[in-house]
Amino acid sequence: MKLRFTLSNPGPVPLAMLRWDTPFEGAWLAPFVALSRDGRALPYRGAVVRRRAPDATAYLRIEAGASVSAEIELEPAYSVSAPGRYRVQPKLHLTDLHVAQAGPVERPGTEHQGADLRCPAVSFTVVADTH
Repeated sequence: MKLRFTLSNPGPVPLAMLRWDTPFEGAWLAPFVALSRDGRALPYRGAVVRRRAPDATAYLRIEAGASVSAEIELEPAYSVSAPGRYRVQPKLHLTDLHVAQAGPVERPGTEHQGADLRCPAVSFTVVADTH
């Protein structure tokens, strides 16, 4: 099961977003969704990392009026093999989101301005294989 996340910047200026703990890192390095099956929470079984200060490569630039997308497999962070009704609720917290400047971005943690994103949940059903 692949998840697709899309962020849009409807504003008039480019934004810089710290990729950490989001699907825009390209890997599960934090639990950025809550998953349940038939109403019961499933445990996150992916990696959790601690980091030093971010460098310029840790940021994603989102141009004014543009959108960016990331796709990531739900497994191996969560098991989705058992039959049942699953609900995925994104829990995206951007550790640092700010107006992008020209050139590389490097900001100490004391300058980070975070944002919680409200995202709708999605559901899917896994049925038992009868073959």
